[in-house]
Amino acid sequence: MASMLDTFIRKEIAKGFKNQLLPGILWRRVPASVNSSGDPTGGTTETYRVQGIRDSFNAAFAATASIPTTDVRILLILGLITPVTTPVVDDMIRMRNDKGIQQWHKVRTVLTVDPANAHIVLQCFQIPTPSGAPT
Repeated sequence: MASMLDTFIRKEIAKGFKNQLLPGILWRRVPASVNSSGDPTGGTTETYRVQGIRDSFNAAFAATASIPTTDVRILLILGLITPVTTPVVDDMIRMRNDKGIQQWHKVRTVLTVDPANAHIVLQCFQIPTPSGAPT
């Protein structure tokens, strides 16, 4: 359970960064069930507005941590995700890349969430535009 201080810090960080970072979309597929092979079937999708930063990993860190050189780091301000959610592995995020082009990424790993739940850092990889994804 978050303390009052954690809640205050989360809200203040969100207030300070609101409309200052890259806008994006987080898109999540929620399967209704799984088939006999364990693959998800049917279900719905959920769409969230996010604000954050897309960045590359430091080459030395990436090599030491066995991170593929094509992976990117996406930092999102949790208090600016609407409706409220926390990103998870396999979520998809559309955000502008360093050339100004909207690009889809899939979450490979959740790297860190700060103690106040103010921001999250994700390891992601580029994917083609998913079928049925929002524009």
